Amino acid sequence: MNNTVHTNWGWEVLKGVIAIALAVIIFMNPADALLTIATYIGALAIIAGIVLIIIALARKSGFWQFIFVQGTIYALIGLFIVAYPKVTVGLLIFFMGLLIVILGIMQFAAYFRLKKLMPARPLNLITAIISILVGGLLLYNPFKGAVLATVIMAVYAVLYGVTRLYVAWLLITRKKGGEEEAEMRDEL
Repeated sequence: MNNTVHTNWGWEVLKGVIAIALAVIIFMNPADALLTIATYIGALAIIAGIVLIIIALARKSGFWQFIFVQGTIYALIGLFIVAYPKVTVGLLIFFMGLLIVILGIMQFAAYFRLKKLMPARPLNLITAIISILVGGLLLYNPFKGAVLATVIMAVYAVLYGVTRLYVAWLLITRKKGGEEEAEMRDEL
């Protein structure tokens, strides 16, 4: 098993390089990267819808009508996403912003109603205010919020890539250290 782990350092390097390359592409133009991701998701929805429709028509027993309707809805949503990726991204971020504002309002209400029960009250108040502000910013300009979310994904990709490269380096150095130890044992 130890040998298996040591031979997988190449996969770790590959994962690290791909993640960092993806991050660089996103950092170069986050808005276009976001639209590409939305288009890709739309294409996947179209494919999934077509597959479900084919399965439903081939079966024609049990709940095939439900599967057919589900496939049709997936395909139509996918077509909408591919045709209008900017609108889709904006709507998604708009609903996320709305959800964050609602959660912030609920946190704010809980702050005043549960004064005696709530530990770390000032922290809860700060969290509520930040939630309302962030949600409001996303509602004000959903596409800019989506671009920011894409940049955060790129930062994560860099961190992931660097950790994979570090793991590969550890695997390589341990392998060399293990080979040297084995040679020393053989000589004794």
